[in-house]
Amino acid sequence: MICNNHKNIQLNIFFKYIFNLKPKLIIIMKLDLIKEPDYQDRHAEIFFWQSIKSDNRIKVGYSEAILDIYGEDCQVSPPPKKSNRMKLGSCYPNAIKKMHQGFKYVEGIIICKNSGTKISHAWNVNSTGKHIDFTILNTEDYTYRGIIIPERILYDVGFKNGGIWYCCLPYLDVFQ
Repeated sequence: MICNNHKNIQLNIFFKYIFNLKPKLIIIMKLDLIKEPDYQDRHAEIFFWQSIKSDNRIKVGYSEAILDIYGEDCQVSPPPKKSNRMKLGSCYPNAIKKMHQGFKYVEGIIICKNSGTKISHAWNVNSTGKHIDFTILNTEDYTYRGIIIPERILYDVGFKNGGIWYCCLPYLDVFQ
């Protein structure tokens, strides 16, 4: 019987010499909603701040905890045609609409290169893996860090929030 460590060494050698590939550590994570009553407390907190137009700080704070561990830096482009740009200030419903057209939904934080301001934001990934922001055309002015959110999670959050398409990251818990 071959021990697991020996198997891993054999696989590493196999990939390295046969396919000329470097083995890559794959982290498997499970995203799920935070539990009640924490969900309702967080929902009330975010929507209170949203009502006075100050919710970005709180969304960024909750999102950074997940993105610091699992987020990826993304090279994001504007849509191929300016006419494909969608409503500014509506990134979450815009990204959901594009998800219904076959794109994946990405949520994260963008940072303005000039001011350093962090903004909670959503954009999309097409079938070839290219990240596209249909809301902001000057994508070169921002750095993007995000994570692809599964559709099931988006629908769960939308349902719990009364059918409103809004941010998801602040409502998530991550398990490995």
